Amino acid sequence: MFELICVTNRHLSSDFLGDLSHIVSEKKPNAVILREKDLDECEYEHLVLEVLKITKNSSTRLILHTHLDVALSLGIKNLHLSFGEFLKFNETKTKRDLVKNENLTIGVSVHSLDEAILAQNLGASYVIAGHIFKTKSHEGAPPRGLEFLKEICANLNIKTYAIGGINFKNLSLIKDVGASGACMMREFLEFEPQTAGS
Repeated sequence: MFELICVTNRHLSSDFLGDLSHIVSEKKPNAVILREKDLDECEYEHLVLEVLKITKNSSTRLILHTHLDVALSLGIKNLHLSFGEFLKFNETKTKRDLVKNENLTIGVSVHSLDEAILAQNLGASYVIAGHIFKTKSHEGAPPRGLEFLKEICANLNIKTYAIGGINFKNLSLIKDVGASGACMMREFLEFEPQTAGS
């Protein structure tokens, strides 16, 4: 099944929790990655508790970003990391053992085929590859394009999700090159659920 993932950025919304509640209830993404990288651990945990009220009775799984301790303390089994964070994570045997013992799903952001292969070899559950198309989040940086995404999909045995400038008009292109799903940030606010496909 092709999955849609909402990646949050509360600075894009004047009513973040209200908008997220609408997205989860009406647009029904397969997952929400609570990115919010500017928050410290305490602030992030407080926000997670609010978001859990939105996702707990839905089919949308909540994926935390960066904060392993918050995930463990709240019993959340999904964690996403930047590539650099993932490498540091793997340097610590205690953290590697935690992943195994707690049966955590760990996703990693990658920006090259080499990073994607290394992430897979080090035990990542999935990768998010980007950015694929031009996006306001990376103004001035050239997009890596569909061939980049296709190459990663062809060389990995774990799921590959695409991110960066994805919308209704180009979503089918992401599916056609073999991606397992697409991640959207500002685009998701305008995305219609019936276009998700299966």
